[in-house]
Amino acid sequence: MSKTTQSAFQVMQSHFFGVLSTQSQAHEGYPFGSVVPYCLDETGTPLILISALAQHTKNIQAHNKVSLTLLENGPANIQQAERLTLLADAEALDENAIEAAAQRYYSHFPDAQGYHDQLDFRFYRLTPVAMRFIEGFGKANWVSPDQVVQASPFTWEQESRMVGHMNEDHADAISHYCDLYNIPYTEQPVMCSLAAQGMVLRVDGRLHWLEFPQSVSTSKEARETLVALARQPLA
Repeated sequence: MSKTTQSAFQVMQSHFFGVLSTQSQAHEGYPFGSVVPYCLDETGTPLILISALAQHTKNIQAHNKVSLTLLENGPANIQQAERLTLLADAEALDENAIEAAAQRYYSHFPDAQGYHDQLDFRFYRLTPVAMRFIEGFGKANWVSPDQVVQASPFTWEQESRMVGHMNEDHADAISHYCDLYNIPYTEQPVMCSLAAQGMVLRVDGRLHWLEFPQSVSTSKEARETLVALARQPLA
């Protein structure tokens, strides 16, 4: 990865909501923006859960070409903030993929538990076709999705076993990861997901991406990395 694509990758991994822009059906010719939470699925692409009654869902059903804008939160001068815009095709998940998607999504957003079968919410995958990455004022580049989107090396069954084991048996290690990465917490942190390059923790209701020192490709390598981090002394 180049420095630019690495930075774009980190933005995509470390954000968990963005501005979804769809083509308005109520006001033809105008874009319609809304804020949506997302997590990355096993293919490394954003997974969203949206109400069948929502305006953006109706827009997607008519025209599935959308954009999702991710914006860094922090700089006083917003033009210096990193931001990544994904141009994407929104695709409703088929029935065979919904259960795994629901488990993954609710592990990140437990307050939404049951929305898809109780409140007629639907899962959509946003498959990027192009990306515009702005690193700061005057630093804008198109980047290829193939260089930024990275599929997980684990099936959801493998991942959920590892995540469940860590939450059930190694809560102290998860707390130590927060200390290592300087993430303050008042309640027990929870691991939500694992990927080749890092893990997502939910800490006091907020999601955090923690990048591994090196990427992993097998369950054995993931376990070795987690053990090494758990044993790493604080600076």
